[in-house]
Amino acid sequence: MINPIDNPGQIAAERDVIALWADERVQAARAHVGRLWHNGWADRMPDEVHPFVERALDEYMVNWIFKAAASDGQHPRFVRNFMPAYRWHGHDVPGARTGGDNPDNCYRLAGVAHGTRYRVTGRVIGCEPANVSFTLVGDYGTSVTIQTIESHALERASDGSFVITIDDQPAAGRRNHMTTAPHVKFLYVRDSMEDWARETPFDLTIERLGAAAAAPLSRDDMAQQAMIRAREDVPLYYWFQSTFINMTINSWRFLPANRGTGGLVTQAIGRGYFHLGPDDAAIIDYAPGGAAYVAIQLGNWLFQSLDADRISSSLTRAQCAVDGDGRIRAVIARRDPGVANWLDCGDFAYVMMMQRWQGLPATPVQDGPGLAARIVGIDDLRGALPPDTIWMDAQARAAQIAARKQAFARRLQTNDESAF
Repeated sequence: MINPIDNPGQIAAERDVIALWADERVQAARAHVGRLWHNGWADRMPDEVHPFVERALDEYMVNWIFKAAASDGQHPRFVRNFMPAYRWHGHDVPGARTGGDNPDNCYRLAGVAHGTRYRVTGRVIGCEPANVSFTLVGDYGTSVTIQTIESHALERASDGSFVITIDDQPAAGRRNHMTTAPHVKFLYVRDSMEDWARETPFDLTIERLGAAAAAPLSRDDMAQQAMIRAREDVPLYYWFQSTFINMTINSWRFLPANRGTGGLVTQAIGRGYFHLGPDDAAIIDYAPGGAAYVAIQLGNWLFQSLDADRISSSLTRAQCAVDGDGRIRAVIARRDPGVANWLDCGDFAYVMMMQRWQGLPATPVQDGPGLAARIVGIDDLRGALPPDTIWMDAQARAAQIAARKQAFARRLQTNDESAF
């Protein structure tokens, strides 16, 4: 396998992030950001998340450092973000998960400036992701969408490769063209992978066309941006978190369109907020609806993904056993319920559930996407689930988790120098 993320631009950006994270000014900003979050949470925080708060606040700050490292619109580079902490190429990269991050995604950002022209070249390596979106965003929180193109709508060459052009002019018949707006900040790419063991993010490059209008950003420039934007976006991300923690406990809802809620505007989403005892189980019953990509992810009360690189806290359709009626039933529980489709809470009692359907067909399939949920006792699951439900013993579960870890590790595979 060739890992398209293992490239000089990514490694250089990570070294910038590591240096900036050690900067005393950035650490002072992190302390200020922490106070803002604690003031917003006041007395609402469950006791169970107290041991994880400082790590979550660190990752929130590091996320904005990564965005600063990716923000140079005159000297653009794609930079992967939203990852748990990892080590490769002899350096330790701090974690950057925040805001309901999706562990199925390879998130990449490249700085874009209005009035500058760009060419993005993409090629397929092996099996391409189930769905890939290219979005011009108008804020550092990546919540303001200017334009989106998804992989299924791209005009491709016979080998699957493609070119996207970006500038401040209308498409005027140009295929795969994106038009900027004065407030544009990034090209934001989400490679959404259902089969972690086979699907590989696109190999992407971005070029500025024409002369640069400014010198490359210095680390001092990046530090200033990270400090300002991380403070500035606390209210926005607090609002994102509030859309879950202000739900009635043990409730769920389906939103057929995601416009105005911060995520990918072309997806349908399901939300849930649960408080589960040790012997409780939440059954999530959903229809794939013909989507190119569909999955469920769990987060803790801090709105951060749950170590999906080591436990089954998220499940894509490809990672699930599908029932005979074409629906998928997954079970959220704090301990192993014996069901193949187990969403592991990591022993958190309070969990947020996010479900995403992407690449939906124009004509609904089997009445389109949708979900239902109910709370039962773990001991009552056999009577509550269909007869063809797949069950697992301890040995099968260990094999499932081992395969999951091995599949996730592909994201950190390093290339031979001749790989490209």
